[in-house]
Amino acid sequence: MANQSAVGLPDRAVPMKVIVCGVHRTGSMSMRSALWRLGFHDCYHMHTVLSNLDDEPEQWIRAFEAKYAGKGTFSKADWDKLLGHSQACCDMPTAPFSVELAEMYPDAKVVILNRDPEAWYASVSNSIHCAVGPLELLRDQYCYLLDPLMRNWVRFYTTMVKLVLGYNHKTEKDKALAWFAAQYAHFRLHIAPHRRIEYSITDGWAPLCKHLDVPVPMQTNAKGQLEQVPFPRINDGTHFRANRQLYMSKSIKRANSNLFALAGRAALTGALGYAAYLACKTWLGPRPV
Repeated sequence: MANQSAVGLPDRAVPMKVIVCGVHRTGSMSMRSALWRLGFHDCYHMHTVLSNLDDEPEQWIRAFEAKYAGKGTFSKADWDKLLGHSQACCDMPTAPFSVELAEMYPDAKVVILNRDPEAWYASVSNSIHCAVGPLELLRDQYCYLLDPLMRNWVRFYTTMVKLVLGYNHKTEKDKALAWFAAQYAHFRLHIAPHRRIEYSITDGWAPLCKHLDVPVPMQTNAKGQLEQVPFPRINDGTHFRANRQLYMSKSIKRANSNLFALAGRAALTGALGYAAYLACKTWLGPRPV
C-alpha cells in the first residue's frame, strides 16, 4: 500500500519504473526527453529542483545530511513524497542515491548512463564551471540578496558540493575523476546485472527500448514512410547556457519585485510616520516655551 500523507492521499502518485544511474553532464537531459517520449512521466532531474525552489531544496538537504553526514534520517516515505510524481529519475541530485532507490523500488528497471570520464570532466568545466565575469557575479549577488528562492538554491547547491561531491572541480581534476569512477563502481557493485543495462546516449533507441520493454517510437516522414523518431540530443553547452540564463532571468524578476516591494513599504512607513508627526503636532499644538 502506498504511504499516506496527512490528508489521506498517497504520497507516491505513480510507480517508479526507471532509475537512471547517470551523474550530471552524461546526457541526462537527452535521457529525460527520451523517457518522456517513451511514456515515462515525469523523469526527476535537476531541472525539477530548479522548478520547485520553494520547498524541494530543503528536502534534498535533509537527504544529503542523512546519507553523508549521519544527521537525521530520510525514509522511503520521504522518498515517496519527494519523487512521488515521477516514474523515472536521472541526473543529480538523484544519481548518488541510485543504489538506495533501486533497493526501495525493486520493480524499477535500471539504466547505467555512461560517458567517457575525460569528456565528462571537460563538459562540466565548459558548462557548470565556466568562467563568469564581474557583471555576472554582481547579478548573482543581487539575486541572492533579494530572491529567497535563489538563497534556497545556493544552500542546496553548496550542501551538495560539500557533502556529495567533496572536491573543487576547477582545481582538483584527479579528485573529480576519482569521484566519477567511484560512483559508477558503486552502481555496478550494488545493483544486480539482470536489472541494469550499460548505456550511452549515442546507442540510440534500440537497446534502451529493449531493456525497458517498450516499442521504438516511430513517425511518418514527409514521403509518408514510417521511420524512427530521432533520438533527442539536447543540453549541450549552448543549451545549458541558455537554460541558465532563463533561470537567472526569473530570479532577477523576483529580486526586482521584492526590491520594489521593499521600497514601497519603506516609502509607506515614512509617509505614515510623517503623517503621525503632523497629526500629533496639530492635536497637541505647539510645545510651551
